[in-house]
Amino acid sequence: MIEEERRNFLLTGRDMVLGALTAGTLVACASGGTETVHAQTSQTTSSETAAFGWEISNLGNNGANAFFAVQRDLVLNTVDVDLSFAPLSPPAAPGLAEALCRGMVSRGGPPSFQSGPNAFFFPPSSSAFGSVQTFNPNGLTIGTDGAPFQDTFLNVILKSWVPVDGTASQAYRHVQVAPSLSIKAGDYLVFYMGHDGPSVDAEMQVILVFQ
Repeated sequence: MIEEERRNFLLTGRDMVLGALTAGTLVACASGGTETVHAQTSQTTSSETAAFGWEISNLGNNGANAFFAVQRDLVLNTVDVDLSFAPLSPPAAPGLAEALCRGMVSRGGPPSFQSGPNAFFFPPSSSAFGSVQTFNPNGLTIGTDGAPFQDTFLNVILKSWVPVDGTASQAYRHVQVAPSLSIKAGDYLVFYMGHDGPSVDAEMQVILVFQ
């Protein structure tokens, strides 16, 4: 086959394949016969978004929650979060400010919060994992959760050293997670911010992407 004929053959074959794919069926010729291959087309359900934000203007060695009901069954695909804190004023003594920021699901009804200044909400422990253990031959000071929690899709810690003049001590994180978490009508989404150290103003801005 001369070069021009070969080029025309390849171009014609390409157009045939593209046309067949557009139509949804590809007919492939192989040694010994003709084979029909159906081109797979994926149909995706369009996603929806919702956004909310909340702020604690005097977070100091305590915590608070924001929560709301889920009105229909959905899949939570993506959670996009901005988290930040800044000192309210220069502290009397330098110290480490830290804020724990969590997003969780309360299944089947509104959450129950622990009493005390931290006001924690703890989902049930995950049955997929055992309790948390540590190996600590040097006698370090360690604190852990007792076991991994189920239905927790956001778990971020912000930390910053706060000097007596308060300069350069704000903290910020942008976090995106893709939990693909099935949620039922009557469940609740719970967002938590808790704190230790010099008092701060803390804020959480959230975008939910779901189907």
